[in-house]
Amino acid sequence: MRLRPLLSAACLSPVSWPQLSNALETIATAADLRAIERSATVHALLVIRTNEGGKGDERPSPEELVLSAYPDLPDIETELEGLVTFGVVDMAVHDKTSVGNQWQLPKLPALVMYQDVPRLNPYTGELYRAATPADISLLKKPQKLKKMLKSAIPTQFVYELEANDATWTFLTQFVQEKAQEVETVVLLISKQRHASPMYRAVAAELSDQGLSFVFLSKDEEAAEEVMKLLQVEEVPALVVLKSMTDHVVSSAEKVKTYGALKSFVEPFATPKGSKRNTSKGSKTSEGKSKFIRFFSGSEFDELVLHSDVVWIIEFMDSQREQQDLDEKKWKKTLTQLHRKAGVVATGAVSCEKEVELCERYGGSGVRVFPLELTSANRLKRAEVLPQKFTTIDEAKETAVATIPDLTVPITSPAELNAFTALARENHAMPVVFFTTKETTPPMIKALPLSVPTQKIMVAVLHDAGEDLKKQFLVDASAKTALVCLVPNQVQSEGPTSGQFGIIAYKKTTMGPYTYPNLMQFLLQVLAQYPHPQDTRFTSEEVDVSSLDLTSAQSLVPYVTKENFGDLCGGSKICVIGFFEDHLDTVADPESRLATWWITLAHVAAQSAQRGEPFQFIWMNGKCQKDFAEAFGVGLFQMPTLAVYSPSKQRFATNVGIFDELSATAFLKSVLSGSRSTAPLVGVPELVDECLFDEIQGAALGAGDVTEDDGDIDDMLSEILSDEKQQRDELEKESELKQTKKGKKKRKAKKNKSKKRKKKAARDEL
Repeated sequence: MRLRPLLSAACLSPVSWPQLSNALETIATAADLRAIERSATVHALLVIRTNEGGKGDERPSPEELVLSAYPDLPDIETELEGLVTFGVVDMAVHDKTSVGNQWQLPKLPALVMYQDVPRLNPYTGELYRAATPADISLLKKPQKLKKMLKSAIPTQFVYELEANDATWTFLTQFVQEKAQEVETVVLLISKQRHASPMYRAVAAELSDQGLSFVFLSKDEEAAEEVMKLLQVEEVPALVVLKSMTDHVVSSAEKVKTYGALKSFVEPFATPKGSKRNTSKGSKTSEGKSKFIRFFSGSEFDELVLHSDVVWIIEFMDSQREQQDLDEKKWKKTLTQLHRKAGVVATGAVSCEKEVELCERYGGSGVRVFPLELTSANRLKRAEVLPQKFTTIDEAKETAVATIPDLTVPITSPAELNAFTALARENHAMPVVFFTTKETTPPMIKALPLSVPTQKIMVAVLHDAGEDLKKQFLVDASAKTALVCLVPNQVQSEGPTSGQFGIIAYKKTTMGPYTYPNLMQFLLQVLAQYPHPQDTRFTSEEVDVSSLDLTSAQSLVPYVTKENFGDLCGGSKICVIGFFEDHLDTVADPESRLATWWITLAHVAAQSAQRGEPFQFIWMNGKCQKDFAEAFGVGLFQMPTLAVYSPSKQRFATNVGIFDELSATAFLKSVLSGSRSTAPLVGVPELVDECLFDEIQGAALGAGDVTEDDGDIDDMLSEILSDEKQQRDELEKESELKQTKKGKKKRKAKKNKSKKRKKKAARDEL
């Protein structure tokens, strides 16, 4: 959709703008955007450009343009009031600093979602979250959009009591533990199987305000006992528990709307920052210091182990915590690390409160959690260093030395020419650093690690000659200099041809060479000359048939013991391909493993085009035998697929022919709820990689056994034949239904019956 039709619609439409514009928030400044990045609530932003419009009073506002083009939006906003915040961003045509430039959207108008839970940014010390592009056509499909937005509301802020946890004993223990942490428990008891989107939205909005949100389904066996002891007579009911003897029960009316639910719970919340002790003196416990970040056991894995920075963590025993922690010293250390290295952060763990976490890392003391690079030059968390330090200062130099180095050392003009050619070929921005030092400064190593959404390559020239410096407009007497090479002339041959322009860091105006100053300079250059990473947007223009093994590796990565938590953890919904051949056999493009992998990549690409929320991975089912069997996948059932939700511990496995058609149908059935899921109890840990002979040898052995067993071959052939016949019958039924769509009455009747059936069979993964 172009903007001129939007403008025409705005001029002709008779809608009442003041009434409709209440449905949208205008995001105009960087401060507005930062507030969204820090928020845990779901935001849907429509990005447009209005500079082509009229002048003066005749020029419609961004809100008017949006609402004229999408008249259903006010009704959607009203129905989702409180659950989702809608906004509009107007990107100026000639303003390189416009809010939203960092999204690098291929075309406008566009729809951008903020739906992830904010994480701590170690560089700034603030919470942030990334934006996700969505299909703009969803605004024309209200039902589909509402369903997607409701499912996007975070589940992490509500703990659902199930099985052994859904008892009075566990609830009592839980409330007592939270009371010690000065937190109030909010309990929703409902007939539903899972917490409603409304309840999850309130929990997200009031997160980090002294409240712990819990959900209990009335279908649980011990629910009646809990209701009786809490004096709950009807459901849904909301109970606020300061302790087991001090609780308040709401009426059912309080949980019917978002406003009523929030108004009942909010008075029990503790405003953010009110628990922080900012007075001088002892800062001995978690949350009382601005510069000492204490991590709980539940936060540690997410904020430390899964982050992209080097961490120095002090595990404090009770004696250390009772001391007057020198906050000025912590601040000085943190400032020095930020100026010098950027990607090194500090934190603490209370061994008195987090006994298990402390024991996991050897008791009290200071430990360094470094990063390392994969074979594809991707960051990953390395093993904690074996050394134990006494103080943060003592560990500082060791931590800085572990920063991974992606920079390229240059010793001659020929190497520099090769470097710039390689950067141009990879569509990356070349950054050249001149220094007289023998080693590369940590802040320079940190630059390419700090902009993961952009492609930059950094070259380091040690003791460069005067002629080379002049070539890059660097003063011959300068000991240190930094320049960015940007495209200033693109030839007709393509974007990788043409000349480079030079943008140099000016110390006189930008300040000394520190990590914050260099990052500010680099981000300003990238805002004007973006070099985005290869991002997969939902697009119908993707040619799935052209996918090869290289594309398959990015669409469907191979999962191992080391990367499983990153690829399939948290609230992700994983599609796991269980294949039986060793990874080394994929070197042959004609091998069956290569064929399976590319087939699954085709399915993944098509799934991304449809906007489905899946993370695709594959593993060797023979090597990970115990893990595969937990999903009901045996030796003779590979290749096959399974859908797995780690947060809900539920799964569904596809049984049948492995091809694009059956795999796609399987995934759609899981999303629609027509394919039921099962609970997964006790997920086995992945084992170390198996040797080639262990896998392919097993394959040969299996072949020898089956040669003598003709009955098995006949049985398998019969099963496959039956499945093919069933699929053919389903296709015929589908074609028959399509021919009847022209008759409106019969179509409406069918749709109603389908909705009833889906509702009855719905399964929430």
